[in-house]
Amino acid sequence: MFLKRSASSFRRCLQLLASVILIGAAAWAGGIKLRVTAEQANVREKPDIMSAILRQLPEGSILEAERKEGEWYALLVEKEGGGSILGFVHESLVMVIEETPPEPLDREKQAGEKPPVRSEPAEKSKEPGPAPPQALRTPVEKEDRSRSSAVFWLGGRHATIGDLNDGAQGLASYYESRLAATPGSEVQPVHFGFHLGAEVRLPLASVLCLSFGAEYSSGEAASSIVYKGASPEASYSAKPGFSATSICLGLLYYPLRFLYVRAGLDYAFARSAYFYRFSYPQLSEQTEFWQEWTGEASSSGFGYQLGLGLEWPLGRQLSLVAEAALRSCRLSDLTGEDHYQESTNYESRETGTLYYIRATAGGAETFPLVFVRDREPAEAGVVDVRQAELDLSGYTLRLGVQVRF
Repeated sequence: MFLKRSASSFRRCLQLLASVILIGAAAWAGGIKLRVTAEQANVREKPDIMSAILRQLPEGSILEAERKEGEWYALLVEKEGGGSILGFVHESLVMVIEETPPEPLDREKQAGEKPPVRSEPAEKSKEPGPAPPQALRTPVEKEDRSRSSAVFWLGGRHATIGDLNDGAQGLASYYESRLAATPGSEVQPVHFGFHLGAEVRLPLASVLCLSFGAEYSSGEAASSIVYKGASPEASYSAKPGFSATSICLGLLYYPLRFLYVRAGLDYAFARSAYFYRFSYPQLSEQTEFWQEWTGEASSSGFGYQLGLGLEWPLGRQLSLVAEAALRSCRLSDLTGEDHYQESTNYESRETGTLYYIRATAGGAETFPLVFVRDREPAEAGVVDVRQAELDLSGYTLRLGVQVRF
């Protein structure tokens, strides 16, 4: 009788111990099932966006988190050499699809009742219901801006130019008045040129980047006109041009993952160039009289830009970037050289400042002319003189490739 009672007491003790173990296991096993909603989720070593990346998971991956710490979920991830390590994924990159809280230890279970063993829920065939608030939040962590990158640009630039174009057309109108003839066409102004450059982007925060780069732009426009009604017919050619090399410092703000706004400061080294040629046949001598002016002048100064850009990821380290930007930059005090020559073998060179002048052709009308002169023009017929300006204000449209380090 004593042995039976001892055996019965021993069995009850074992049952009670087993119940406590199962209850503790069930309480610890309360987990959170997650699904990756971002294109790529980084599991980091610590709950910090600047922490090292342990693993990268694609969209749709199912995870089992042990707990939540602030805005981060803690989960076990496998190491490459075997074993597992605790990692953290941000709540903005995942959505909760099932959360199993630890079961309460009620009085009956404390008395020794064995808790039911939970089984893994079967996959639902239907689409999940409305996403919880975590899935609707804009992701805070942006992988493409957590690392430095380089962008290589190619595109076009539009610039106002201003005085240089006025001077090319003004000289054509000057000869039109002198010859009392009608030009067959107009002088084509220069506004457009190609644009290329490169920049490095350094992350400052999750939505801010600092950019530092260099760019080059160049353009010219050639035209030739014939004066109709003149006897004999004369011709005029012009080719204004510009080029600019800029060092750029900018700040990029990302209101959306694929969209950014740029505000930047430029320092430009610019060159303006002109070519004028006037030819007039001399029937009495069966020869042609011609004059040519070739000049260029350069200057430097500050400007600024405001732009809007889009990014399309092509892979983990490569993106396609498109950007449109408004530019403002006006340069004065342009200095350089003018080379004049004519059919009589006369030739001269002047080194000085690029001037904008208005001159008459013998009547009341005045015409804008732009030349490099060694001193301020004061000849007869000149009614207004000032230093010429090169206006690089306009816009750029460019396409680039971004490579992340």
